[in-house]
Amino acid sequence: MRRLSLALCGLALLALSTGCDSSGTTGTVRVMSQNLYLGADLFLVANEQDPNMIPVRVAQLYGSVQASDPAARMAAVAAEIARVNPDLVGLQEVTTYYVQSPGDNLPGAANTTATTVTFDFLQLLLDALADEGVSYTVAARADNADVEFPATTDGMTFFDVRYRDADVILARSDVQTSGAVNQEFQTVLTIPVGGVDQTFTRSYQSVNATVDGFPLTFFNTHLEVGGPAEPIQRIQAAELATEVRDTGGSVILVGDINSDGNTGGTSYQDLTVLLRDAFPVGSAATCCQAADLGNATSQLQTRIDVVLSRGFDTTVAGEVVLDTPADRVGGVWPSDHAGVWAELEGVVN
Repeated sequence: MRRLSLALCGLALLALSTGCDSSGTTGTVRVMSQNLYLGADLFLVANEQDPNMIPVRVAQLYGSVQASDPAARMAAVAAEIARVNPDLVGLQEVTTYYVQSPGDNLPGAANTTATTVTFDFLQLLLDALADEGVSYTVAARADNADVEFPATTDGMTFFDVRYRDADVILARSDVQTSGAVNQEFQTVLTIPVGGVDQTFTRSYQSVNATVDGFPLTFFNTHLEVGGPAEPIQRIQAAELATEVRDTGGSVILVGDINSDGNTGGTSYQDLTVLLRDAFPVGSAATCCQAADLGNATSQLQTRIDVVLSRGFDTTVAGEVVLDTPADRVGGVWPSDHAGVWAELEGVVN
C-alpha cells in the first residue's frame, strides 16, 4: 500500500474547493472505492464471433473465475475495509454467477434462466466483513448487465453460466443513509457476441448521509471502458456530471471511471471540472493486474479509480491499497484493481 498524508489547505490543488476556513466546526468523512473484479476476462467471450466457439469460451471464462478463488479474494478485501474503517464504500463489479446443469441455453431449447448461485461476491464480502468483526449494510445497489450463455468443456455436454453485474454502496452500520438512487445510464454499450447483440448496462448510485455532523451526497459509479467504447464512456460521464451539478450541498464521488487521472483522460477532465481529486496527479496507479491475477509483480499502470469531491477543504489522508505483492492471497491478487480511500475534511455549516 502507498500512503498519502496530505495537508493541502491553501495549495493550488484546492482551487475548486470551498477554501480553508479556520472558523466553525470541522467534520471528516472517510470513503473507499474498490472494484471487486469479476474474476476473468469478459472479452474472452465478448470478442468471440464464432457462435460454435461461444460455449468453449464461456467454459474457459468460468474456469478462470473458479481458479481466482472469489471467497479468498473477498476475504482480503474485507480485511482491508476493516482496517481502513471507512464510513461509506463504493464497490464495482459486484458479481453473481449462476449455473444450470444440464444447460438449455441452446437454439430450440427451453432457455430457462439459471438460478443456482455458485458465487455471490456481495454475500461473500458481507460474510467476510462479519468475520472481521465489522458491520456494513447495503445502502444502494444497481443491477447492471445480466447475460447467460451455454458452456462446454468437452463439446458433448452443456451447462449454462449466467453472469450478473452490480455496483453497490455500503454504509458502516452506524452511518445513517437515505434517498438511495440507482440510475442506469441512458447510453450503454451493445456488442455482438457470437452473432447476437448483448447490451452491457452501466449505472451510478447515490445516497444522502450525515457523517461526523457533515451532510453529503455520496455517489458510486463504473463508467464504460475506453478504446473504441470511449465515446460511450464520455456520454456517461456527462450524464453523471449533470446529476452531480444538479445535486445541492457537498458531494463525494468514487468509482472506476476507466479514464486515467495521471494522463488527463477526457472523462476524468470532464468530471474534475466540477469535483476536486483527493489524490494529486502522479499518484500510484490502480489498474490493472493480469486477467488471471497470477502475476507475481504488480502490473498497475493507470489511475482510473478515484475519490472526487465538492465542498470539502482538505484531504487529510489517503491510500492506494491492495497494490503490493504482500497483498496477494493464494498466489492471486485480491482484484485486478487496487483500492483507494481518502479522508476528507470540511467545515460544518
